[in-house]
Amino acid sequence: MSALSEYLEKLEDWDNRTFLSLYNSDFSHRTKAFAKKFSFFGSLFFWGGVWLVWWLYSYITKDYYLLVIFTSGFEQSILIHILIRYKIVKRNRPFIALKNEGVQKHDAYIRIPYVMSDSEHKSFPSGHVTFFLFFGIIFAWYFNSWLIISIFIALDIIMAGSRIILGVHYPTDVLFGFVFAIIYAFLFLGFTYNYWVIFYYWIGPIFSDIVHFRFL
Repeated sequence: MSALSEYLEKLEDWDNRTFLSLYNSDFSHRTKAFAKKFSFFGSLFFWGGVWLVWWLYSYITKDYYLLVIFTSGFEQSILIHILIRYKIVKRNRPFIALKNEGVQKHDAYIRIPYVMSDSEHKSFPSGHVTFFLFFGIIFAWYFNSWLIISIFIALDIIMAGSRIILGVHYPTDVLFGFVFAIIYAFLFLGFTYNYWVIFYYWIGPIFSDIVHFRFL
């Protein structure tokens, strides 16, 4: 066995033991109802609602900058996320891998309409943790506020614990959620967001003219 394989085996063993310890704890049983509700704020349903709010704000004020950054940042990052989660790592969630240990899925918001159920079974890294912090970084950067990012980090720590308690993520899934949020934000804000802004401000008027012509 190579040194890397041995290390990964030890890491997986730690991951399983740590997960089961928290999942089966009294704290987990007492807070599971809260975790279910709080987990909603990391779901696509919640962020879709936020996107609609920014869309309405942009429509009213004609200031589309934040909407463009919010949308393009998600589009770029979710493509990377899907590649890592479903094509490279492909790690089964705890409620599948540790079913014999009595682990169950308690997440009411995990199911996404029109998505193959198999894709819902992959866990690394945690999308809830990753994108909650990623959007927090986007908002903090846009509003130039350390307070915003501090609040998002604190809430994301709660989100990470909630995902473990609900039986849908391992500790390393949520830990790397923080890591990938920073990587996605670095790639987007450090290298590509200007190109996305140029693209959207170019295609926006074209799309608007097409819609206007169609409904004349």
